[in-house]
Amino acid sequence: MRMRINMWIGLAGLMIVGILVGGCAASQDASKSYSRAVINRGAIVPADTIRVAEYLNYYEQRFPEPVGQPLALDLRLGNPTIPLQGGEVWLQIGIQAKAAELRERTPLNLALVIDRSGSMNDYNKMHHVKQSLEVFLQSLHPDDIVAIVVYNEEAQVARSAQHVGDGSWILQTVQGITPNKGTNLHAGLMQGFGEVDKNFDIRRNNRVILLTGGIANKGVTDPATIAADALAYSERGIYLSTIGLGLDLNDDLLSTLARQGHGAYHFIDSAEEMDKVFRAEVDGLVERVANDVSVSIRPALGVSVTSITGLVGRAPIDGAQVKLQAMGSGDSQALMVRLQVSPRGAGQQPLADITLDYADVFAQRPRSLHQQVSVRAQNLAMYDPLADNEVRRNATIVRSAEALKTIDALFNDGQYRDAWELANAMENDLRAMAQVIADPRMVEDADLFRRYQLTLSQALGYDPTRGVHPAATDNGQPQRWGVATPVGTQLPEVEIR
Repeated sequence: MRMRINMWIGLAGLMIVGILVGGCAASQDASKSYSRAVINRGAIVPADTIRVAEYLNYYEQRFPEPVGQPLALDLRLGNPTIPLQGGEVWLQIGIQAKAAELRERTPLNLALVIDRSGSMNDYNKMHHVKQSLEVFLQSLHPDDIVAIVVYNEEAQVARSAQHVGDGSWILQTVQGITPNKGTNLHAGLMQGFGEVDKNFDIRRNNRVILLTGGIANKGVTDPATIAADALAYSERGIYLSTIGLGLDLNDDLLSTLARQGHGAYHFIDSAEEMDKVFRAEVDGLVERVANDVSVSIRPALGVSVTSITGLVGRAPIDGAQVKLQAMGSGDSQALMVRLQVSPRGAGQQPLADITLDYADVFAQRPRSLHQQVSVRAQNLAMYDPLADNEVRRNATIVRSAEALKTIDALFNDGQYRDAWELANAMENDLRAMAQVIADPRMVEDADLFRRYQLTLSQALGYDPTRGVHPAATDNGQPQRWGVATPVGTQLPEVEIR
């Protein structure tokens, strides 16, 4: 029987051929922190909450900064050489958004919509919301416009829109919020959109940030209706970011709201995550730099696509146009593509054409970046398609997300031993990767999969013997991770999750 996961984790303790591929930016990263909270609670992560592309983009990347444009395109191979007889090639597509400069940040016209229903009393959620907003206040400018809306069974404008000034009125208002009663999320959200609409200004970043810890149970509760009503404002230029607290929430709704609202979706499960969102990533939370982001992948003759990060089902072998999320200041996102190369002659050989298209928010114009990538074919006694540290790291992250989805399926089928062995294998892979690249996040993830084994062992009834997996190796390209790191035709669209 599935273990219940409706408990808050205390913060102090812690696509080609016509298919749409919706990827995720770093600002859309709730899948990773949500799964972490579930595992730490001793429960099984539901497969439908694991959005693989979003999971990958939770992690730090070290892509080069853009020069002269809001976005930069970075291509990297798992191995720049390939045997003459062909084989598998991993291509990492990296996109990096320009970091914000203080003087460049667009003034805000913002509504903070805060859940004050009874569920916010649980596990100090409201206390941590207040702490988060105190941190967030430090990023606001005196000339920003802010409104504060609160909601339980009804919505109320706690403070109508006004300039931030010294911000003291924001702290005073937030500190006075007390939770009680039900959750009318729709009413709060519509009230927030209305406050922003009153002062709508094309020269400002018109945005709503929704903070919620529960599921809509009063007023309009149908997720499709809530999403449709929010989309109407997004299409008028008022965008939405969502922040979830606690496991008793509608993850799919919050993800959908943020995605269609060109905004971020974060799940906060720890003090570290709170600081990450409201301090380290606040620019990406409130400042968009690029909309309508997509990557076109056109493989060369004799090359076929076998998989794309987050794409469910068979990948279009002739390439795809991958639709990604809007990007905020400083955001990055990675897309992992596996290619199959047929036998070929020696020397440099074309692999694929990659094109990044997006709408520049500041310049109000479309932009495009194009790069070709090739491999060197030669006689090789041994071949490792993941010889590069950075590409192997991201491939390991992708496999860990896919493993969580598989573990859920195995657990539901009563195959507890297989589920345990998969969790054990991922722990070993992550520890091996951590030794190669000296990334503490990999150690934390390995520990998390070890924690998962304890949960699975309870279902199994005993703790099986553990195995060992080999470590990764380096191969030639300048390394950004690990010890070598110096610090024609219209493509179909595909949907990734």
